[in-house]
Amino acid sequence: MQAAGHLTGNDIRPRLQAEGRRAAELRTEGLIRDVFVKADRTGPILVLNDTDANDARDRLASLPFAGHELVTFDYIELDDNSAA
Repeated sequence: MQAAGHLTGNDIRPRLQAEGRRAAELRTEGLIRDVFVKADRTGPILVLNDTDANDARDRLASLPFAGHELVTFDYIELDDNSAA
């Protein structure tokens, strides 16, 4: 599962440290595998461990950016070709 984030254009600076802390917690909890920032700086790309879109949506809602409507996410199912 991948979550492609889109920043809303509002000022994220006041919540940047809290966002980093919560993202680290979600990584420790096993939800987030990798975090990337789009080259154009318009949002994050989160690679998530075994989850579905509903679980990801519920858990990512705990991020300060999401809770303060600073980011929205598109959830993209990925095909695991490693078994092929």
